Amino acid sequence: MSDLSTGNAALGQFKFPTRAVSAEKLGIQIYEPLVWMALALCPFQDTILQYSPLKLTAAAFSFVPLICLFLLTAVQSWLRKPFTVNRKILILVVYCAVVCAANLFWIDNGEPTLHSQSLLPYTLLTSLVLFTIFGVNYRPSPWLRAAAYSAFLFTIMGIISGEVLGANAISFLQVTPSLSGRPHGFSTEPGTLSVQIVAIGMITAHFLSRKWQKWTIGVLTCVLLVYSSSKGGLISLMLCSVVLGIAKSRASLRSKVIIAVLLIPFLYVGSLFIVSIFGTLIEANQTTTIATRVSMTIYALITVVHHPFGVGFTGFLPSIPRYLPQAMQFVEGLFPIPLAFFEVREYLYPPQAQADCKTFFFDYLVFFGVPFAIVFFKFVGNLLSRLFRSGCDWLFVGVLFSVLALMTYYSTTYAWTLPILFGISLCEVKRSETSRALTQTNPGLDQAGT
Repeated sequence: MSDLSTGNAALGQFKFPTRAVSAEKLGIQIYEPLVWMALALCPFQDTILQYSPLKLTAAAFSFVPLICLFLLTAVQSWLRKPFTVNRKILILVVYCAVVCAANLFWIDNGEPTLHSQSLLPYTLLTSLVLFTIFGVNYRPSPWLRAAAYSAFLFTIMGIISGEVLGANAISFLQVTPSLSGRPHGFSTEPGTLSVQIVAIGMITAHFLSRKWQKWTIGVLTCVLLVYSSSKGGLISLMLCSVVLGIAKSRASLRSKVIIAVLLIPFLYVGSLFIVSIFGTLIEANQTTTIATRVSMTIYALITVVHHPFGVGFTGFLPSIPRYLPQAMQFVEGLFPIPLAFFEVREYLYPPQAQADCKTFFFDYLVFFGVPFAIVFFKFVGNLLSRLFRSGCDWLFVGVLFSVLALMTYYSTTYAWTLPILFGISLCEVKRSETSRALTQTNPGLDQAGT
């Protein structure tokens, strides 16, 4: 999306009625406050808004400013170039529409059955996620930084309120019942909270100017992860930090050997911890999580083998009874211990309300197949390499952690913390690359700035 600061110049190229010009100027004035609101309010992911007709789609407060930004941008684009369509967007829309249309009807009990119940909510959420990442201009300003600091403060307040007031004490901000006993703040569950802590913590650290301030937020983020009982999240965060350290240690072989010596014990302890978690689940007879997650992962792979281009939003639910039993049978033979499949078996029959693959990556792998996987890894690899080259170390750690979460345990699409993190990261690397290009073209600018 073009920088909104050039909006008046773009308007001068066209002849609009006075009302259209006024609407454009009004949009420019309210655009950035909406961006700040979306960032500041992103910790509130489990609000009373989910009782609206949009249900979970509107569960987060950030949904309101983001949908306003979406509509505002659409109107502005139409006013500027009403008959211009971005080629990449057109290809994406056509591909998704074709896949969904091809899987709109499935043969059930010998008769074609229409499956369209998932089409609207998934289409709305996916469109808004893509817009939040690629379509919002997160222009750096004191107000944007203040919004990031506010979001981090709200995250801490959510954790504290759960301890002081009790789980779900603030009913209009904490709708989902707390069943695990672990802190979940203003998010829906502890796993979602761990991602929220890291994403907002890394955004906050990036926007702080002094090194000691950045490291203070980094340490506080680790403390919050430990306090929230998300030891897996803490291990993932520290592994991301180690990866960054290795990537930067190109000075000598000696440095790499030292890092490797330090890393091996850490990986060993982390592996023991993961094994201990697995053993605890087995001893407590809580093998439902293992059975559900592994079965849905195998189901996703089987589905893609049969449908390399995916089954779309429309074919997801009807594909589960067709391919999940085979996945469950495979998982049952894979583990030497008996697993509890009662939760995942509920996905085989209507209403299939909780059915998903438990990870964002495998959900969308089922939706859009191999092309999605190619685009996903290409985007992630490109973004991480650009963040590394631009020196955005804190955003690098946040994005890498988020990718690990998206591929292993995080599937929430109606919480906007990660799309905002990716969007800010894109804007920051573009700003850094533009600044570096200008400096190389006009060396005098760098000397004048210093």
